[in-house]
Amino acid sequence: MDESRFRPFGTLKYTFRSVAKNLPFVDRIVLIVSTRSQVPDWINLDKVKIVTHDEFIPGKFLPTFNSSTIETYMWKIKGLSELFLYGNDDFFVLKPLTEDDFFLESLPRLDFEISDYKVRNMFRTCCRNGMDMAADAAGMARSGGRVLLKPQHCIKGINDRQMKEVGCKIADRIGDTVSPLRHWDNITGYVYHYYAYYTGKYATFNKTYTYIRIDNDYEKVLRLIANPETDMLCINDAGDLDSGHYEAACNALTECFERLFPERSIYEG
Repeated sequence: MDESRFRPFGTLKYTFRSVAKNLPFVDRIVLIVSTRSQVPDWINLDKVKIVTHDEFIPGKFLPTFNSSTIETYMWKIKGLSELFLYGNDDFFVLKPLTEDDFFLESLPRLDFEISDYKVRNMFRTCCRNGMDMAADAAGMARSGGRVLLKPQHCIKGINDRQMKEVGCKIADRIGDTVSPLRHWDNITGYVYHYYAYYTGKYATFNKTYTYIRIDNDYEKVLRLIANPETDMLCINDAGDLDSGHYEAACNALTECFERLFPERSIYEG
């Protein structure tokens, strides 16, 4: 695996600040980590609940370095709100949003991009694996062989009851898909959204977001932070930024986010 999968940017604090400022209806954050040694010392544990992998992933699959494995077992986490938001550590909320932007009553708001499955890579194949499994769980026919649906790559609403429903239905099949590192047999956390699609229990998502891969020319990322044009932003480190530019990019991102979110949040101790 590329080293970019393991290097930090030091921006988690600003993800949390973006939530505090622009999602004021959120009352706490649940932070998933491998072990408690990964918890930053600035975290306010009164407002951030820590969940470690061994609390919800079967021990025989640990340790894992695979986000697909982590998301696949997320339905087993106890104590989540009936309606909650799920996001990765490279997601940022740039403009004020409301609970209604993510849910219509109890229905999560989703937007599915329809693409041609003839273009395949490991991630797209994992998405398709989960899409087929969700169709089976919902008792629906699998989609045509060349069609792939991809939900929006930003913070998304999840109905906990709906998530546990599909989790229980696929529980006996999950073990054959998990692996310590990413593999073609994996499914992804999109399985929860696919189940909502196949059961028709979702509403339309209509907010804007930007997905960008950071590379050696990270000035374009800085411009997106300094002058927000969309509601949410994902800055993905997928190996396009070489190690010689990494430290400077970290410093530049931190400085830019500090100007956008200068106030300490309730999630900081």
